Amino acid sequence: MGFSVHSMADTNAALQHLDRLTRDTLEVQTRIATGLKVGSAKDNGTIWALAQGMRASNGGRETAMRSIDAATGVVEVALAAADGISNIMIEMKSKLVAATDTSLDEASWRNLMGEYVALGNEMTRLVEAASFNGINILEAGADDLSVVTGPSPGDTMTIAAEDMSDGGGIVDVALTGTLPYPDTTHILTQPDQTMIDTFDTSMTDVNAAVSRLGTSLRTLEVQKVLLQKQADVTEASIGHLVDADRGEESAKLNAMMVRQQLGVQALGIANEAPRMILGFFR
Repeated sequence: MGFSVHSMADTNAALQHLDRLTRDTLEVQTRIATGLKVGSAKDNGTIWALAQGMRASNGGRETAMRSIDAATGVVEVALAAADGISNIMIEMKSKLVAATDTSLDEASWRNLMGEYVALGNEMTRLVEAASFNGINILEAGADDLSVVTGPSPGDTMTIAAEDMSDGGGIVDVALTGTLPYPDTTHILTQPDQTMIDTFDTSMTDVNAAVSRLGTSLRTLEVQKVLLQKQADVTEASIGHLVDADRGEESAKLNAMMVRQQLGVQALGIANEAPRMILGFFR
């Protein structure tokens, strides 16, 4: 009976061992090259699916952070303008109160009200300039701002528009009609306490709007910090699940290469054995 590599148990065992080592070596080399121990569902279906879900959540967080960044720009510009309006109103109040002095002649109080109107017109320009990326939440008819704040459906925040145009519901300082005005001809009588009371109401409303905008801006900032922290933690968790330890894998690869060399030697010995036996019969 003849001898062959395929018929001998030792040779077959050596071949199977070498084949197994080759497959394992290729897997280790792939992990080193990609940096992943779970690169596809084939490697570990459960872990892969879990990691994919976490990646999807982080994708949603990235979208939310972009939405927050855009909204932050809108609110920051609006807040700066609204704060400027509040400061202008302090000056306007001073002019208005001074103009109510009944000892003043008409020319004097109209001069004060001319300064008042000029300040009011500056308020109007601030409102018109409070636009960011084409969005102005201080202008008349502005829509509320809807912001995506998280990865899940319904994770949204609404920032109310604050109409600061004169006569828009928050600001009412023109005394007659609405700003802007070129002069004081629309003011028919000397200002009085009633006008001051109306102005004070507007000033209170403006300051409340400034406070709301400030609160909204702070909420956006806090939410972005939270999202970034969640994204960082999730990314680290994904890494723990799927990333390969290149140092450990390199050590495995070196050991496998030694085992492969030994396997090749074992196969050579197994192939040599039948020839040695046949030599006895020559």
